[in-house]
Amino acid sequence: FPHPAMVAFDAPSREEAACDRPRSNIPQQALALLNDPEFVEAARVFGQKALAEGGKDDSTRIAWAFERATGRKPNEKEAPLLAALLAKHRTDFAAKPAEAKALLAIGDTPAPNDAKPEEVAAWTNVCRVILNLHETITRQ
Repeated sequence: FPHPAMVAFDAPSREEAACDRPRSNIPQQALALLNDPEFVEAARVFGQKALAEGGKDDSTRIAWAFERATGRKPNEKEAPLLAALLAKHRTDFAAKPAEAKALLAIGDTPAPNDAKPEEVAAWTNVCRVILNLHETITRQ
């Protein structure tokens, strides 16, 4: 049987061939994308790449990550929202560093040693949001 997260995305059971999969959009899909360990780890690694390769400042890194996920730059409403989210999570994780370390422990890929856990955790949550956008997960 498929992984429980894949059931939410209408994955067939592989007991018989499926030429066409039904399309659905249910709340469980968003929950899987935000909370399933594989997706949390993917967001963390994406956040690490944004920190390492995305540019020298937050706005450049946000634009880099957003464009990588969606194929376009964030608009004048999206960029400030993501910047505010980053600031909020920086503050939250600075106040609770144990929560940052717990978030970074999810998955098999080791967390980087050269970055502050609170910073990587904040970027992980920003990338979780970007990876959960409708235009990121839906292809037409």
